[in-house]
Amino acid sequence: MNHVVIFILSWVNIQLLLPISIIRSDESRKLMRTFFYFLFLWSLLLSTYLGAADFVMPESRLDIEKRDLSKYFNTEMLIDIETDEGKSFAVFSQYMAPQKRGVIILLPDIGHSPLSYNGFNYLYQALADDGFDTYALQIPEVIYEKPKNADDDQRPAEESDADDSGSMDDKIMPAMQSVDIGLPEAALDDYKTQLVAIFKALYSQLTMRQQEKLVVIAQGTSAGIFGEYLAELPNIKLDAFIAISAQLPHSDRQRHLPANFSLISPPLLDVFYSNDSPIVTRNMAERIRWVKRNSKFDYRQRQLFGLTTEMRQHQRLRKEVDGFLRQL
Repeated sequence: MNHVVIFILSWVNIQLLLPISIIRSDESRKLMRTFFYFLFLWSLLLSTYLGAADFVMPESRLDIEKRDLSKYFNTEMLIDIETDEGKSFAVFSQYMAPQKRGVIILLPDIGHSPLSYNGFNYLYQALADDGFDTYALQIPEVIYEKPKNADDDQRPAEESDADDSGSMDDKIMPAMQSVDIGLPEAALDDYKTQLVAIFKALYSQLTMRQQEKLVVIAQGTSAGIFGEYLAELPNIKLDAFIAISAQLPHSDRQRHLPANFSLISPPLLDVFYSNDSPIVTRNMAERIRWVKRNSKFDYRQRQLFGLTTEMRQHQRLRKEVDGFLRQL
């Protein structure tokens, strides 16, 4: 379209300037250059305006992940979940053992797909072979917003201009103090509300027998958030909770995570990797202390060595999970 417009305008320029060149040779050349210059600029502006694309709102992560998974799974395996907080879905896998042992719900970490590469994709298939109906949930998105400080609104306008006579250290220290590590507490509370709502919506759809077990396996921040929810002693039937590299990206709530894990009613298997972040590894010893204090005798802690993407670690994680569930 742009090339057609430029061609038409160039042809019009030639037709308009042709009579001028016949009348006077010297003056017509000057007029031709000036007139052609302005018309050429006008044609460029017009072509830019015609070629401007309309703004298209990007798709949500939920729609992108669901469209990608629909290429590999049937529509019956993608279960839609609707809550008051929004929409989600779960990837379902039916048990493939002679006898059904129960139902397992997988909660991946923040920013991960329902079948992430760090073990959940393997567990999704392996646990179905062990006799469990498996549901891998699509977790909600986290809105990363910088928390607004109320003191900033109360400062007068004249204090916004910094004094250039100060030292460099005086200028660097306020900037270092303004950096927020982790997620704001409001963002974690919103994520917890959405995650619990999705779990409750799926929990209400489950049909289980009396001898079947309901197990939740969560990873990363989702494990820490769900552990806080279980510490509130909700009225749900949960036979076991398995946390993998559980953490909370908030200093105060991470500090209270060992105490919350010791108050969980169902049996707890706490798994971590040797190459996890120090936020996780330094917190493991404190969890054992709180478990002994609150006499939680159905707590088990296991350490895995190697990378979270190695097949051997996936297989060992499967053995730990299967052995823990068989002892219940």
